[in-house]
Amino acid sequence: MRDPKVVVLLSAGIHPVSGKARMAPGDARALEMALRLGAQPIALHVGDASNISLRDYLGMGLNTIEVLDACADRDDIVPMLRERLAELKPDLVLTGMAADAGEASGMVPYLLAHGLGMTHISSIASIDAIEAGEAIVVQAYRGATRRRLAVSLPVVISASELAPAPRARAFARSRRGTLHVTAGISVMDHEAATWMRAPARRRPKKIAVGQAGGDSAPLAGLTPDEAAHRILDFLRDKNIIQESGHDD
Repeated sequence: MRDPKVVVLLSAGIHPVSGKARMAPGDARALEMALRLGAQPIALHVGDASNISLRDYLGMGLNTIEVLDACADRDDIVPMLRERLAELKPDLVLTGMAADAGEASGMVPYLLAHGLGMTHISSIASIDAIEAGEAIVVQAYRGATRRRLAVSLPVVISASELAPAPRARAFARSRRGTLHVTAGISVMDHEAATWMRAPARRRPKKIAVGQAGGDSAPLAGLTPDEAAHRILDFLRDKNIIQESGHDD
């Protein structure tokens, strides 16, 4: 049997503390899994070729990354990836469970598999073998027993957080590798374009059972309206809901 054609999808990550560009942890594990299969995988990225995180992926051992450079902030990357993957006709498509930035919904591998008529399987910790048109994989969830599965090719695989950590990056390889930029067809995500985006609010503190705060008088002998107002006042005091600016 010929060597399987492997494509790995790489996204640009953002460090949650510093805000600096980095490899997306899930995609880096997917790349590690692809490199362990032996043959040089085809790497695809949709976005800006100047993002420094792409050089880190090259440093893991890639010779080149194909960059589809036609994506604005509100564009839908799925049609662009689907079109390119249809041209490549891969046996395996590897990706992380979810992107490290942007919507990070984890839906991209599902949508690609559906659009290409391929099987999708998630939370894969390792690919043990590829033989007779099947991939032998190990599925792993934290706190659960691992399962060894056989899945028919072609297949889209999402790497588990329990997959092997990415190897150390070689600086010389990161400089020597190339970024092959190609034009893609931009498709606006009309639904996402209507969304309002704002910085996340601090999560409210969890209230322990029996914890008293402020006025802890029991809600006894109150009418339903009076009890509702007392509950709303409590939730606002704990910053669980925002102030409405008017009396409810």
